[in-house]
Amino acid sequence: MKTENHFTNNQDNFSPGGSSLEKDFRKLINDKRFHDFVIKCSDGKTVYGCKAILATRSDVFDKYIFNKSAESKNNYSFKDINSSAMKVILEFLYTSKVESLTFNNAIEVYYASIHFKLIELQDHIIEFTKSLVNGDVDIGRKLLSECVEKFTLKVDNKISHILVDWVAKNKLEKDINDSLSLKGLRYLLEKTFDTKIPFATPEFNIWEYSLTKAIRKVMKKETLVKEILNKNSFSICNPQQIEELNLCLTPLISYIDLNRMNAKEIKQQVAPFNIYSDKKISDVYYSKALNEELEFIRGAPIFKWKNNGMNKLFNVPNNGFTVTAFIQESVLGDLIFKGKGVYEWNILIEKLNNKVYIGICDINVSLNKNDQGYHGWVLGSDG
Repeated sequence: MKTENHFTNNQDNFSPGGSSLEKDFRKLINDKRFHDFVIKCSDGKTVYGCKAILATRSDVFDKYIFNKSAESKNNYSFKDINSSAMKVILEFLYTSKVESLTFNNAIEVYYASIHFKLIELQDHIIEFTKSLVNGDVDIGRKLLSECVEKFTLKVDNKISHILVDWVAKNKLEKDINDSLSLKGLRYLLEKTFDTKIPFATPEFNIWEYSLTKAIRKVMKKETLVKEILNKNSFSICNPQQIEELNLCLTPLISYIDLNRMNAKEIKQQVAPFNIYSDKKISDVYYSKALNEELEFIRGAPIFKWKNNGMNKLFNVPNNGFTVTAFIQESVLGDLIFKGKGVYEWNILIEKLNNKVYIGICDINVSLNKNDQGYHGWVLGSDG
């Protein structure tokens, strides 16, 4: 009876043998009759494979299977590759394709693909990752955090470059509790400290973001986070909490440049927290007195168009890099230019009726009142 039921279940998913090499080899992955090699993974789970296929398709597996002592020819243990990643590796080795690659296992699989020297799979994961981050800003931050956790802070590979570039060009907002870890943030700041790549977050906002993220990690409650930020002080924290906050922030401050902030920001919203030494603060003031301050943002400044979702008269697709207005309507960029320096940016107008004009105006005349006190460059057209 068991045999009959088993045969019926197979018939439900039946496809003739020989119709597709990929399908036939995909069946072998879960066919226990061909399992003669045991793979013990880092998460304590076991995956099984066929020695002939693994050794033929992978030089690394070939060495594990045939160049080891007789006792280990039928099994091998991996301390840094989990079962989810290993299953994708086997799928690729058996079929040259991957259908089980997901957002949740992409970094683990990339790590494993490097271990097994599978260049084609690495390229596939890179393209897969690009498609993921283009659909969701926070996914890039989460993947960067996972990448640094898996590879350490010394990581320098294709996927880390892509993730750093992506996170850099999307503004870090202190009010958003996103998926970027403190370790991932440190890696981002270190890799972009003297960067020339597009960067979306002014240095002072990096400080605010880093400070808020550290406070959230230590204090847990959002009400306490807001109270500390409103007071510009750790005065409500106990000594242990202050020590934990210092431990979180100390690794970051070497990669946050006070010379990119103005004196008022430093005096009112940086110095009171006593994270930077008095000497460091004094040196920055001295540099500013000598006109040695830097631009307010690292790298090449970029901005996006603002859209809080309330205004239905214009559309802001492409992660904020594009705006389409249906009638005459004003829209703001998200970057306030401060300090000295020459700033250049390229704007592509895809559809134009007749004229384009550019000028400067008092921003509180007709635009968002939340940005009063600044003057803005205006770009406009007649259609």
